[in-house]
Amino acid sequence: MSTLLIAVLSICFSVLAQFLLKSGIQGLSPDGFSAYLHLAKNWKIWAGFACYSTSALIWLRVLADWDVSKAYPMMGIGFVLTLLVGLLHGEPITTSRIIGVAAIFIGVILVARS
Repeated sequence: MSTLLIAVLSICFSVLAQFLLKSGIQGLSPDGFSAYLHLAKNWKIWAGFACYSTSALIWLRVLADWDVSKAYPMMGIGFVLTLLVGLLHGEPITTSRIIGVAAIFIGVILVARS
């Protein structure tokens, strides 16, 4: 598998982690200990942490193959994926957010070609 595909796989796990954590925290009132107890028993929170861990382990392969100065900017792909998944989940997406993410993506393409 190419390093770029491995990087995208890692980034996908990171994006999935964000949405699992967001889903797990929905409706939580910040009232101290009971809030932490709720988090500790919420499967979506644990699944989100597992996805982050998986992402980090996969990312090690990317770092083994690429310079950090090339690898880390690839994380910008996550902004694009997060925007698309957010759109599918009904999050409000503004024009300025789309332009900003497009600019990041152009930067990722330039770095990937280097």
